Amino acid sequence: MGHSEEYIIRNGELQSLQPASQVYVYQDIHTLSHTPRHAAQHLRIIDHAAQKLFGINCKLSIKELENTILRLLDSTYTTHNTSACVRLRLYASGECSLQLREVSIYRGYALRSLRYEATFVAVNAPLGNYPTSAIVATRDLLQQMAQARDLHFLIMTTPDAHIISECCEPLMMIKNRVLYVPSFTMPSAEQQLMERIAVRLGLKVAHENITVQQLKDADEVFILSWQGITAMGHINQRTYMSTLAERLAAEMEKQFT
Repeated sequence: MGHSEEYIIRNGELQSLQPASQVYVYQDIHTLSHTPRHAAQHLRIIDHAAQKLFGINCKLSIKELENTILRLLDSTYTTHNTSACVRLRLYASGECSLQLREVSIYRGYALRSLRYEATFVAVNAPLGNYPTSAIVATRDLLQQMAQARDLHFLIMTTPDAHIISECCEPLMMIKNRVLYVPSFTMPSAEQQLMERIAVRLGLKVAHENITVQQLKDADEVFILSWQGITAMGHINQRTYMSTLAERLAAEMEKQFT
C-alpha cells in the first residue's frame, strides 16, 4: 500500500516527497470511510504549536484538509470501510505534508485487544508538551529499547519519578472512579473528547502531573491515541484492569455513530 510514502501539499495538490530532515509539528488524524475526524481541532492544535515554535501559521482550511486527505487515501487504495491514521506535518518552512501512517484492524475508536507489557525509564524528553518531530524521534528510540527488553512500551519518567506524557498520545490512569489526565497546553482532540465522555459516565476528571507511585496504585492505566485506547496489562509485573477503559472506548465511538 506504500504507507511510507509522503506527499507534500503545494498549491492544493499532492506531490510525492522523499522525507526531509526538517523539524515539524504534527497531528495524527483518525479517518474512517476516507473522512477525517476532528479536522477543525487538529488544525487549531497544529496552528497553535507552529505559532509558538516557528512563528508561522498553518494555511490549510478545513475543506482543503478534508479534500486532500480524500485524494491521498484514494491514491493509496485504502479501503473505505477502514480506519486509518494520516499524519499531517507542518514544517518550519511553512510547507505541509500528509502521510498514510497506519491502517487499523478496527473500524472506528476501540479498546485494542493488545494489552501492553511495560516498565519505566527515566529520560529527558524534548518539548513533550508540543507535538513535534523531536518527540516522535524519542518515541521511536524508546520503542526499539522496549522491543530489546521483550516489552511493548516504556513509560517515560523524570529523575524525580513523575510521568512524562505526550500531548498526542497521553497516558492516563483511573483510581476510585477518578480519571487522572496529564496537564497539557494543547490537549489532543481525542483527549478533549475523552474528558467529556468521562464526565458523562460519572467519573471525576483530575488534571495533574502523575507520579510513578500513583501508577503503581492505579486501577487502570492506558494510552489514548488516534485509534482509541490501549490498556496496560502489566507494568513491572503488576496487573491492571480495563473495565472502565472498555466503556470509555465504546462511548468514544458512539459519538460518530
